[in-house]
Amino acid sequence: MSLNRRQQRGFTLLELVIVIIIISALLAIAIDKLMKLQVTAERAAMESIIGSLQSAIGMTISEHIVENKIRDLDRLIQSNPMRLLADTPVNYLGEHTGTPKNLETGSWWYDRASHTLYYQVKNREYFQTDGLEKDVLKLKVLPVYDDNNRNGRYDRSDTLRGLRLKPLAGFRWLNEPIDPAEFADSLKPG
Repeated sequence: MSLNRRQQRGFTLLELVIVIIIISALLAIAIDKLMKLQVTAERAAMESIIGSLQSAIGMTISEHIVENKIRDLDRLIQSNPMRLLADTPVNYLGEHTGTPKNLETGSWWYDRASHTLYYQVKNREYFQTDGLEKDVLKLKVLPVYDDNNRNGRYDRSDTLRGLRLKPLAGFRWLNEPIDPAEFADSLKPG
């Protein structure tokens, strides 16, 4: 009878604690994998949009070359490259002067004042730039030209060869998150 009574009691406290520890460890591993998948998805989406913008710029250049109107590409220098796309991304907030109000991470916008396309990174602890703003990617449409007068900047006397979408600072995605304290320090000026 005592053997039968022991079988009916259920799990011991030690067995429950071990099960909870195992489930907690599996949950921690699953959350880490999910976070890395989210970062990979954001990176792929960002790179896809940049690739689409570069393709749109390339197609525009090709059209101008075919029509013998390469000089007309001047008007696209420092313009909003999103205007070249048939459909803008759902996370594109449009054109603004300065940073848009109620900015959400994972959003694109174009600043009319600086002629710059911005992307506010969502998973910022996995992203680094060489610029001052560590969680923002900045891109501009710039000329590719022969500097005929050797003044170091494009002007009408130079030979325009094309356009490119150029990041204003180097950037990279990381496999592991930045230490939060290190990230906070990197945002402080000077």
